[in-house]
Amino acid sequence: SVYDISGSECCLSTGDLVKVTGKKLQSVSLLNIKTGKSQTLPSDFQGVFDVFAHSCVYNTLEMLHGELSSGDHMHPYWFTSKSDFTVGNQIIRQQIPIHFVSFDRSTCCSECHVYEDSSTYSITIPITTQGLFYEYENTDSYTLEQVLQSPALLKRTFKCRTLGPGAYRICPVYEIETIMNMRKDMVMIPSSLEVDVIDITDQGGNITFIQPLSLEEVCQYESKFPVVAEILDMAECNHLLKNDTYSALQKGKKIVIHKKIISRKVLAKACKGKTFRFFYIHKQYQGKFRLKPREFTTVYELWTKMMEGTQLTVVVTQDSESNDDILPSLFIGDHLRTLNQTRTIFSSQSGPQEVDVLVCNKESTDDDEEDETEQIMLPLYMEGHFVEELKDNKKYNINSLLEKHELPFDVKVVAKDTSLPIDPMISFATVRMEEIVEEPVLLVSLLDNVSECFELPLKYFNISVVLQDDFVPPENELITSNKLEELTEWFYYSLRHYLPTQQLPPPRPPKRQVTTKAHQLCNAHAEKKSSIHPNLKKYGPVAQVDKYHHLTIYTYKLYVETKIEHGIVSLETS
Repeated sequence: SVYDISGSECCLSTGDLVKVTGKKLQSVSLLNIKTGKSQTLPSDFQGVFDVFAHSCVYNTLEMLHGELSSGDHMHPYWFTSKSDFTVGNQIIRQQIPIHFVSFDRSTCCSECHVYEDSSTYSITIPITTQGLFYEYENTDSYTLEQVLQSPALLKRTFKCRTLGPGAYRICPVYEIETIMNMRKDMVMIPSSLEVDVIDITDQGGNITFIQPLSLEEVCQYESKFPVVAEILDMAECNHLLKNDTYSALQKGKKIVIHKKIISRKVLAKACKGKTFRFFYIHKQYQGKFRLKPREFTTVYELWTKMMEGTQLTVVVTQDSESNDDILPSLFIGDHLRTLNQTRTIFSSQSGPQEVDVLVCNKESTDDDEEDETEQIMLPLYMEGHFVEELKDNKKYNINSLLEKHELPFDVKVVAKDTSLPIDPMISFATVRMEEIVEEPVLLVSLLDNVSECFELPLKYFNISVVLQDDFVPPENELITSNKLEELTEWFYYSLRHYLPTQQLPPPRPPKRQVTTKAHQLCNAHAEKKSSIHPNLKKYGPVAQVDKYHHLTIYTYKLYVETKIEHGIVSLETS
């Protein structure tokens, strides 16, 4: 059955084994016996409680004790008898107050204190003693904490001066901490749940409860590695990877967890037609790469590479002729070699402006003239079309490529990995190596093929396993099968979202005052002072900024006043 208690779901089925490990007090309710209404007591309630004495008379002390105790738990209480009764050779007179202190189950006798006249003595009374026993009024008071700690007192009815007249029953609500089979976490069961249970502690013996573990939780048992684990459940990973590496991981399959490592691989992107594909390239990949010239569309991109320590030589692939004093003209075939970055002041119609620039050597090749070299300054915000002039024609493996070049860069796979059934990398004209991804993984293998290992990422794979005591076959050398993994588009962009980036947006171009036709018309209109009514002069020119081109355009707000001193004014515009 499924129970919902205060928003917490608790599912218990017939035959479930539950091991109680503890309890936590949730709240304390106070039930009014007469009205049936209940109220919640604060945990720091300072009032004290007095016990209502039972008025029933019992023929044996055992019957009275059963009423005032709770199983093996008892709390000292007072009682007396309406008639004299004999204990051994001693007669105890009626109406004498007796304090029941303790009970010895092995001898079935109680330790009591008898208060007769002004004297007090101890006596052992068998629980089977007959008489007319009833509870004597108790003058002791108890705090809420004392009542909650005694199961025997929780059976009793109380009165409380702080709460006013009435008979009350104290009802604590606990959250029972339990362990159940195939449950990963503690199962919390409210004590108010009505369910029939049987205590099988004595018959249960050493019952082992299976506790499912996630991959991250398995790492807490790293001292046991290598260890055998059985897969209890595995979520689909088709939304992460397109490879079949993990297809063998099914429910009931046993794997060997060898160790925890930090996996280091390259996140790469390739394009074929209009379709992008995404990959993890591991260090075990055996294909060969050749660098490809990089393309840049802004001077800012050239500057970022220079700041990384790369001295670039690029070729201009599209004319960029400028009539502006700030932007130099570039033509197809111009060779630019980056030198350094500085700040300079350009003069413009809006006044001097300080601009970040990239200093380059420019070599222009003309059929009629010898090569000319001049030093130019390119503003970082300037756009253009540049292709890297690359003289490196070597073939690299993945490790040597990363050692000698800073990511990102473009490559062409010129030799495929022959150990792979199909190597898709060879089919792409350009592969963009973006950045290195490092993440913790478990190095695992199937139990029936221990030598061939693969990586299980801790963060993205939702797998539940249970550790086994099976024997782990010895293996001298572990071969990792992870060489190339294709990522789904969703997984790729999820990675990009969480991966850190240090690339800053390019600088904005400076604001420039541009004289437009509308500006000229407004100025000409302003010069005709006689044609502007005095009431309109106060509204003056208003500046508006074009958010796309950052240009300041001036115009006039013309407000027509229909009620003026000399009547309606007609405005002329040129």
